[in-house]
Amino acid sequence: MISVWRPESRKHLIKILALLLITASPLVYAYFTYSYVAGINDYISDECWYVSAARNTLTKYLGLRPASTSTDKVIVTVELIKSSIESEYLKTVTKVKEYIKLSLNGSILKDESYYKFRSDGKFLSALCAEIKPELLSNLSSYPGVKRVAVGYCYPNSEGILDYMNFEHPPLAKYLIALTMFLVSDSPSMWRLPSIIAGALVLVIIFLIFKEVVKDNTWLLLGFTAALITALDKTFRSLTMVAMLDIFVSLFTILTLYFTLKNRLRLTSISLGLGFVSKFSGVFPALPATLYWVRKEKPAKVFLLVIYVPILMLIVLGTPYILRDGFLQWWSSSVEGAFRWHLSVKTTNGPPQAMPWDWLIGRNPFPLHYVWDPNRGEFVADLIASGNPILYLLTVVLSILVIPVIKDLPDGGVSYSFTWLTYLTYVILWVLGGKTQYSFYSVQVVPLFYVTLVMLVYYLITPHTKIIDVLRKWRKIINTISMWLAGEVSVSIKLVVSEKK
Repeated sequence: MISVWRPESRKHLIKILALLLITASPLVYAYFTYSYVAGINDYISDECWYVSAARNTLTKYLGLRPASTSTDKVIVTVELIKSSIESEYLKTVTKVKEYIKLSLNGSILKDESYYKFRSDGKFLSALCAEIKPELLSNLSSYPGVKRVAVGYCYPNSEGILDYMNFEHPPLAKYLIALTMFLVSDSPSMWRLPSIIAGALVLVIIFLIFKEVVKDNTWLLLGFTAALITALDKTFRSLTMVAMLDIFVSLFTILTLYFTLKNRLRLTSISLGLGFVSKFSGVFPALPATLYWVRKEKPAKVFLLVIYVPILMLIVLGTPYILRDGFLQWWSSSVEGAFRWHLSVKTTNGPPQAMPWDWLIGRNPFPLHYVWDPNRGEFVADLIASGNPILYLLTVVLSILVIPVIKDLPDGGVSYSFTWLTYLTYVILWVLGGKTQYSFYSVQVVPLFYVTLVMLVYYLITPHTKIIDVLRKWRKIINTISMWLAGEVSVSIKLVVSEKK
């Protein structure tokens, strides 16, 4: 009988356990997150903008129609000819409602109680109904109807049927549109790409520790980092909504992984995927470039890191370029987008949180509210508040290991990715992009936890390592004290070596 504790058997057991954890952890996470938001049958927070833009891209630029949730009927938003007088607006709504119910045998899903009249005109003059698809032309030609848009009911916002969200790149919106076309245009389907992205982040965290830590400890470390990431309120909340930032988080940590794998081309591709999800996806370019210029020809690195994301942006912008022209696309999607990002957008909206606020949980962004009968008020069930205790612990340990960054298990790569990506948000704030929110931090949340677990592992392996680090600090402090006293001089030597 073979003992399970023999090296061969133990190695086999570790492989089985690793396979189970790496597959089961993201699947369990995806199941519970989907189960929670599947019951929220309406737009959550900024989904109203991104989902609407995705639907408009699908219909206007790709010439496709969203799949219906019913076999014999389609949901339509019926835009009405706008009136500046409330009584006339209500009269038109009533006439169209009666026509839909009596003549088209349809049903009204949302009416004037949702598309509420506003005297300033900032509302969508519309109603939402469900009718048979062969009757769309009848409805479109009915008096008072401006146009009919197929798909889930649009939110009540002026001009939303033409809104394209050009200030952000299109990849995430393409993914949302893809689920609308292939499955159905419904809230539970919009969120599938985000849930999958969040689950993949957990997988990549495991793979990072497998790449860095060469003994069986990697499995425990990877599971720990993945678990605290999954429990983070910011990460979990952004996984549940059809917004852009979770994709930036995915491609950011994927860029770190390919960097650790020494795969330059894949690093540039993952960086590009982050960039075409949201422009902040390019922030890891700085740590990635600093790493790669020491290993490859700088010209090659710059070519891949700079031009691959730009090329991907142009390729994904092809539908817009073909319809609107290159100059119009450039003006709205590039020049206009950068001006928008470097401006102050609003002062009366949701609570703004600067990058340093993220670390202490100040001004968290509420994404969704539920009624709490015990408290007699609405409370935020999805909120980007993070885990300030673990964030601050990461900050403290990151400062502690400054003298030994190069000695970290991954040579300090994850450390540089974490803090240089984070500091780019600080630079953005200095340059004028002062309208920032706590949910932006989801890009660096997985990096925080990878770095935290990496630092703890380093400092306790062996347990006396922290003593060595403190001794290095004492040496640094003594040197600084002697320099201030004029007892020693410090010189910086620039060394240039030629690669063979």
